[in-house]
Amino acid sequence: MAGQMASGLHWVQNSPALLSKRDGQQDSEAVNHFRRKLKYFFMNPCDKFRARGRKPWKLTLQILKICLITIQLVSFGLSNQMMVTFKAENLMAFRHLFLKGYSDHDVDSYAVYTKSEVYDHIDFIIQQYLNLGNLTAGNHAYETSGGVVMPLSLCQQFYRKSAIFPANESFHIDPHIETECTDIYPLQPLTAKANQQVNLTLDFKRLLSVNVYLKLKAINLQTVRHHELPDCYVFSITITFSNKAHSGRVRITLDNDVGINECKDWTVTGAADRTILSLLLFDSLIILACLGSLVLCVRSVTTGIQLQSEYAVFYQSHRVKGELVRQNGVCEWLVHPHHH
Repeated sequence: MAGQMASGLHWVQNSPALLSKRDGQQDSEAVNHFRRKLKYFFMNPCDKFRARGRKPWKLTLQILKICLITIQLVSFGLSNQMMVTFKAENLMAFRHLFLKGYSDHDVDSYAVYTKSEVYDHIDFIIQQYLNLGNLTAGNHAYETSGGVVMPLSLCQQFYRKSAIFPANESFHIDPHIETECTDIYPLQPLTAKANQQVNLTLDFKRLLSVNVYLKLKAINLQTVRHHELPDCYVFSITITFSNKAHSGRVRITLDNDVGINECKDWTVTGAADRTILSLLLFDSLIILACLGSLVLCVRSVTTGIQLQSEYAVFYQSHRVKGELVRQNGVCEWLVHPHHH
């Protein structure tokens, strides 16, 4: 009798129901703990501060980074505006310097109609280029290469052969285009008519265009007032006398291709020097803030990936454990049905 009672007590203590209950309590605690862990991971910084008193360092860093980058973007926009303005003003200055009798409303209608006007305008361009240092109100200078001043290039394009007789309504033409160029150096000033000294002769019946190429340099000093280092500009100017239509109207255009380079040798003294140093420190602070934000973001993503893997293992283990408990309960009931 006593043996039967001991056996029954042992079975009750180790019965599938009690084991399932104890395992269920442990599983419930583990599930609640993991649920709180997941909930905390997806909390916003304010909820985390209320839950555990954790200071929102990441949020503070992100706000600081946004403010710094916004200030930098505004500064970049102002600098870009100064660059665009400088380029546009130089283009307008070059048109007034090198185009004879130019006015601002003549951008699309500037043209000449006689041979003498073409020669006069070419001579005007050459003379203005040679006397640039005495004429320009800006800080323009000639382009140099290897210590040698770059010349003005005067090129004409024309048909190889052309015999046109409008009165007889006949013509003979070889459409192949040839180009002839002449270089004029600024250190060799011309005293008489420039087109005569360079031996420029234009055959207007064959002439397609006359192109004048010249390069000038300038420095955008207005950026110093805005606490930025000035840039050095190279202006590649092309002046075109277009006679492609042979209509008697030679259209003149001036185009400007701009290259921006970092100045090789510069010195800024006084308050501007300290301001530029402060700007460099500000840029360094932005770089550090971005690096810190990157590290925190990588850390958050890594934690999320680890939590995902942990969740997969947790779910798999509890699902297998639940199946084993159910299977053990069914087996015990089949062996000892009268105890149930």
